Amino acid sequence: MFHFVLLRNKKSLISLYAILIFMFSNNILALNQIGLGSEILDPKDAFKMTITRIDDSLLVNWKIEKTYYLYQNSIKVIHKNKPVEFELIGDPIVHKDEFLGETVIFRNSLDLEVFDQVEQNLMNYEVVFQGCAEKRFCYTPIKVKLSSL
Repeated sequence: MFHFVLLRNKKSLISLYAILIFMFSNNILALNQIGLGSEILDPKDAFKMTITRIDDSLLVNWKIEKTYYLYQNSIKVIHKNKPVEFELIGDPIVHKDEFLGETVIFRNSLDLEVFDQVEQNLMNYEVVFQGCAEKRFCYTPIKVKLSSL
């Protein structure tokens, strides 16, 4: 009877060891990144945005930190919950992503121009975008009200 209980507990112990090893290895990976000075930036710092009005247009500029990038296909402009047409001005780079396959990204800086701005009040405009820290972390999609810039 005693041996049966030990065998049943052995399976539990193996599962427990596997969980502990997994948790320990994730902590080591996180400590390595911090120790190497490669902490993940807040998205406001990784993708610094400014906005400029030019006649009836809006120009949104991103200063993208080194080793960070933005996905082209993630960028959207919304006005009162409706998509708005815009033009991206920058140097697109074809990037091989292990999850998304071939994608187009932007590094360093990117301009987005919204033509024929419908209203002067920026409160009703939002920009949605997604970016990553090279080989480490991808942010969830980020929404920014243009009135907050």
